[in-house]
Amino acid sequence: MKKERQIAVLGAGNVANGMHLPAWRNIKAEVVAVCDTNRASAERTAKNWKIPRVYTDFDELLEVEKGAIIDICTPPVTHAPLSIKAMEAGFNVVLEKPMTMSIEESAEILTEYHKKREEIQLCVIHNYLFSHSMLKIKSILEKKRVEILDVNISMLHTLTDEMISDKNHWVHSLPRGRFGECLIHPVYLLRNLLGELTIRDVWSAKRGPYDWVQYDELHATFNSNEKIGSIYISFNSPRESSFPLMNIYGKNAIINFDGTNSTLTVQGRLNTSARTGRIADAFKVSSQTIGSTTKNAFNVLRGKWKSGHENLFRFFVDSISEDKEMPYTPEEAFEANRTFLEVLEKIGKTA
Repeated sequence: MKKERQIAVLGAGNVANGMHLPAWRNIKAEVVAVCDTNRASAERTAKNWKIPRVYTDFDELLEVEKGAIIDICTPPVTHAPLSIKAMEAGFNVVLEKPMTMSIEESAEILTEYHKKREEIQLCVIHNYLFSHSMLKIKSILEKKRVEILDVNISMLHTLTDEMISDKNHWVHSLPRGRFGECLIHPVYLLRNLLGELTIRDVWSAKRGPYDWVQYDELHATFNSNEKIGSIYISFNSPRESSFPLMNIYGKNAIINFDGTNSTLTVQGRLNTSARTGRIADAFKVSSQTIGSTTKNAFNVLRGKWKSGHENLFRFFVDSISEDKEMPYTPEEAFEANRTFLEVLEKIGKTA
């Protein structure tokens, strides 16, 4: 198999086993090695995924697995030293989000990438940008030439969220806890839709029962030139969204995406002159919901529903083999991470 389709995974936790390894398998890449400081975890992952080689020493992996893509699935506080070491050694790198937990470390990663950019590629996993749903939304925006006015993005989690409900989970050691792990998702989505973001206000609250959690509700507002955006994250919701809920308001269309059930509707101008205009509009929206659900079911059954990780990994492998730039650059990821860190810094400091 070509080297650009050989993968060495660093980290043998839930991110690797639950998201990255299934995606690599689905695009027919060959995972040749797994590395974790916990040998038992690495060996268990290797057995489950039929990975031939196990390491506990990253330096040894870099010495042996020449030419493989290094896929870093470790906690964010380790991202800078690991990714920089891999790039210095001449490896292409996939880096799980968030990029880092400090702007200084993000800058160090970007600096090293710029030194090596003629030889290597760097991919930061902002996977929702490449999800089936987001690609569809972007297609509608382009086709209808929607001039965006406002975007609202919500991420809903229940009290049983596996990270926030486990008091010993590593996310609680991050700045602002669970928000330090998940907030980057809506930030990079909002930035992709609106452009450069300026933070207006950040509100946070604690409404849940866990005494190890300082804040579990977050609402932030932004502006981008004349456009407005907002982000809401809850860990007290009655239902969970596998993808953020999105409401995009434009001058000629309104796009509503429900991330709890992956239904998408598009509304245009409302005919209020006819007596039945509102009723007809309601039927149209209902039919779109049913149609969206049906199409989703067929896509899943036929294997056409690709995850954001799958699509992103495929783009990355192609960018290496064809020597072309990724559709989402490390520079864009850096700027999204900057805004993410600025919002984190404001949590708990404003009314």
